[in-house]
Amino acid sequence: MKQVRTAVFLALFLAVLLSIGCGGPATNSHTANVSANAPASNSDVENTNVEQLRLLIAMPYEPDDVVWRGGPEEKKLMAVLRFSTVDADKLTEDAKRVKQPTSAKISSETWFPAELIAQGDISGDDTLKGTTYAANQFFQPPFNDGKLTRIEGTDYFVLELSAQQ
Repeated sequence: MKQVRTAVFLALFLAVLLSIGCGGPATNSHTANVSANAPASNSDVENTNVEQLRLLIAMPYEPDDVVWRGGPEEKKLMAVLRFSTVDADKLTEDAKRVKQPTSAKISSETWFPAELIAQGDISGDDTLKGTTYAANQFFQPPFNDGKLTRIEGTDYFVLELSAQQ
């Protein structure tokens, strides 16, 4: 009888130790990986992860370079995408079929690639000249409205999307 009581005591003691080891704050590697793979949601922080961006928008061609801000929580997203010349030309041809392009000026942002910031500085008023196209190729819920501007003389595009209801 004494051996049974000792065995039960040891089993309970072991169970308590195991439950303590499994508890506590969620800092295990699985939790860290899940949060690291979650799309960015702070519109004040730029992100260069194209895989996270693909979770939010449709990507018709593979970009060579990407930097973006925003997300579903802000109901807006702004991205600077650089494509190969061939893909950039295909993208503009596809967009022309949806809506006639218009000329545009957009403000250069401090988080834009250095080449675009320099081009904005040359203009004297921190603006970038370009041609604006329909952005329908990038739409994916909740983002269903926006525009795509190809910056003059480059293969860079500024994509501005919003979630309209």
